[in-house]
Amino acid sequence: MERYSLTTEVLEYNSAVDPTNCDPRTLVVPSQNVLIDRQRKVHSRKGLSRKGIANKSLTPPRNAWTWNNSTGKELPQRFYDDELEVYLGTVDTYAIDAWTRVANSWSTTEIMRARPWWDATESIDLQLMVVGDDNVYEWNGAVAVVSSIASTTITKKGTTTFAQNRFYTNRNKTLTCVRTGTEYTYTGGEGTTTLTGIADTTGLIANDILVQKIVTSADKPAADRTNDTIEVFENQLILGSYDDNEVYISNNDDYDGFAYSSPRIAGEGALVTLDGRSKGFGILGKYLLAFAKDSIFKVEYVEIAVSTTLTEVLSIKKLNSGMDQGSFGPDTIIPIGDAIAYLSNEPALRYIQDPDQLGGTSPRTLSNPIKTDFDAEDFTNAFGAWHKNAIYLSSPVNSRLYILEFVEDADGKLRRYWQPPQIVPVRSISVINGDLYIHSNYVPETYKLFDSYSDISSDDVKLPIHCIAAFAYSNPSRMNQKNFDEYCVEGEISPSTKDLALTLNYGFGGYIQSIERMIDGTDRDILEESLAVSSLGQQSLGQTPIGGASTAPSEAAKFRTILEYPKDDYEGMQAIFSTNEIDRYWGILAHGANVRLSKRKNISIKK
Repeated sequence: MERYSLTTEVLEYNSAVDPTNCDPRTLVVPSQNVLIDRQRKVHSRKGLSRKGIANKSLTPPRNAWTWNNSTGKELPQRFYDDELEVYLGTVDTYAIDAWTRVANSWSTTEIMRARPWWDATESIDLQLMVVGDDNVYEWNGAVAVVSSIASTTITKKGTTTFAQNRFYTNRNKTLTCVRTGTEYTYTGGEGTTTLTGIADTTGLIANDILVQKIVTSADKPAADRTNDTIEVFENQLILGSYDDNEVYISNNDDYDGFAYSSPRIAGEGALVTLDGRSKGFGILGKYLLAFAKDSIFKVEYVEIAVSTTLTEVLSIKKLNSGMDQGSFGPDTIIPIGDAIAYLSNEPALRYIQDPDQLGGTSPRTLSNPIKTDFDAEDFTNAFGAWHKNAIYLSSPVNSRLYILEFVEDADGKLRRYWQPPQIVPVRSISVINGDLYIHSNYVPETYKLFDSYSDISSDDVKLPIHCIAAFAYSNPSRMNQKNFDEYCVEGEISPSTKDLALTLNYGFGGYIQSIERMIDGTDRDILEESLAVSSLGQQSLGQTPIGGASTAPSEAAKFRTILEYPKDDYEGMQAIFSTNEIDRYWGILAHGANVRLSKRKNISIKK
């Protein structure tokens, strides 16, 4: 009977430690495109599938978000070139299933950002947008499909009224035909399926898609001032600029009104001055957090009585932070329930859970285990998101996606660990129908992440995923020479994976030698029961999301193999598993050799 020195779980990816001097259960550089699941098993990642048609134009989305509005509609949107698009499924019983233009002729260089704001007059929320100019833009999310047209009326498909489809009954009664861009103003009929009082319906045809016209509030809050950052807090619009240190706060019942009294009355506008240009906002409980390059400010509304008048003051306090510890940008401030994570300018991923505790301590740092990666990274146009207990942070310049997992056990003990970098064409990130989507950093395309087992090109050609799981060096009895003649591997593999490479580096970087062997997923001698038969035993319902990123293909099977090697002496050994083809799946449960001390003394290093 052989005794094997086995690695039976994976703890984390760590690029900051010396790979020869850390726990051998750690993944190290050059690991990529593999995931550590919550059973502490490493496996190849799933691929990408496109949402919408292919588009080879070199105008990638500069931002994207999903608006879950007050009437229960989910409106995924993306902003690229000069267009704002929304993804529409079935509208008024008519299947669209495509990215659809809301409006165009926007800036082709600035980034659009949006937040919802409640309009008491229409009793719906509106989407307010800024795009680096001196305007605030408004869209109400109204969409309808034309059934028939008369000279002064438009009848929609379906049984819902125009008002139920969110078309205005009081404000700005103008709609736009998506196909032609022609605008039509109505005067009545919102409570029915037929709009009336239209001067001229020329140009409309059946099945045309109609959207409410984007409304522009010009020179708000001031002429010739750019609006770059946006938030809505206590139903007050918050606007910051890359050009000055001022933050404007609107009235809570009028987003384009910024006036306030002295003393200030609750709900009125306000003006806040930071010590640097605005880098975005966050909301944490009762606080608004305003970020600059080096600073973080806590803004709190406090009601006080002045004589017999109830007034409200804004309490503003600068939190303790050092140089470059403010936000890198508005798109990398990530709300996480009762906390906020953000990318700082150091760069580092910082974490604020209770701003009351930041009077004497700096924000916590979460990125130290991959500090080497962060220090070398270019985060220009980076984007962050929170999805299913993980932080996602993109590096569009280098097509990398960083993932920090949060796992809490039944006793409330929290464990965080970094995944190896994922190499994907990513810029912005959004959640659509509960699934994670990335928006390309090259072309105007959107992809569902962790879907199928290959990536995809704009020509619908499957692309290989270069998956690498590089383990830290195994160094038992560090200064003594060792050898082995058997290396065992236990894991999961699909029959399409005939080329799972195991590379063993004898000595640092394979200084002594590197030997590569292949594991074949069609070799019946090493396969056991299919995972489809034992799936519930393989994947705990409480640990692994059904249909999630860690789900193995149904045809995959468990395998065990023992690979034979010539006995060669070494001090340290590294195991690297990899594939670089389409439609591959594999996972590693355990691996290791029947290591013995060599009978030779390591006399070559004695001096």
